[in-house]
Amino acid sequence: MTTIRDIAREAGVSVATVSYVLNDGPRQVNAETRQRVLQVVQALNYHPNPIARRLSLQRTECIGLALAGLTDSNFSSPFYLEYIRGISFAAESSGYNLLLLTNYKREDFQSYLLRLTRSGQMDGLLLLGSSIPDEALSAIAHSGFPMVLLARHTADSAVISVSQDYQQGAYLATRALIEQGYRRIGFLGQSLQFSYGQERLAGYRQALAEFQLPLDERLISVPATRRDDPDIAEIRALLALSSPLDAILTDRERTVRQQFNELGLNSVQQPTIFPLEDSDPWLANETFPATLHAPKFEIGKKAVEMLLQLKSGETPPSPVFLPMTLIDHSNHLQKG
Repeated sequence: MTTIRDIAREAGVSVATVSYVLNDGPRQVNAETRQRVLQVVQALNYHPNPIARRLSLQRTECIGLALAGLTDSNFSSPFYLEYIRGISFAAESSGYNLLLLTNYKREDFQSYLLRLTRSGQMDGLLLLGSSIPDEALSAIAHSGFPMVLLARHTADSAVISVSQDYQQGAYLATRALIEQGYRRIGFLGQSLQFSYGQERLAGYRQALAEFQLPLDERLISVPATRRDDPDIAEIRALLALSSPLDAILTDRERTVRQQFNELGLNSVQQPTIFPLEDSDPWLANETFPATLHAPKFEIGKKAVEMLLQLKSGETPPSPVFLPMTLIDHSNHLQKG
């Protein structure tokens, strides 16, 4: 098998010079010598060993993507596919492959990820999923390994992150309902342990204040700890209020719809559901007053861009918030 030493001998140059030509650096080679080396490479039908080449360049050509909670209800729908599609597009465009990391429950999540960052298997790490502990994120960020968090952020400024603007999205959703005459708007949110739980609630309150509507805390249902889908007791409590709801904001619209049906509510009795995340397209035009579109593909692309900046020694601005878009289905906004 032809080796780099064979190329050097036939071309009459050093092994280092051949390496500089094949790797396009780090040192420049004059045009005549470069051409002579390339002619020998072609004549001897030489193909570099990809593993050895990656080691010499100190680049694995691989980005790790850690998905926490792959079996949770979050992942039983295409919810995360747009993030992954954006990541994959940007990674491929930059000459990188993706290493999918999901099997972390066999050991402590933080230990698992820290061990992977030291394994030499990847050049950087993207993390996606609300169940990733903040402590693990901080530990990786402070280790110096390039890492970007998607779809949320933490209080630790060392954790580089990019997400949709959850506060702006909840504000837009609440405002759209208010402008169409809805006044008793319930808020079925996620735990305030998460940044997006806090931001959505802030957006809801912002819209009520802007329209000078009273803030009724009884209309707000937020769990103390992490949960994906609300249980039916939360729904019952909101529906049992003396003044009924006419709309409800939630990021779990399918579950809420199913629970309304389980409680025997017909379409007239059910409050209007406004999804705080992208809903199923076939449902959106039929039942919802409007939908919010999160720029998930763009977030995935941006995350790779920021990761490669970290890899090159730059520190990108963080956190980055990309705006959400209100998709107005005006025929369904009028309250019946």
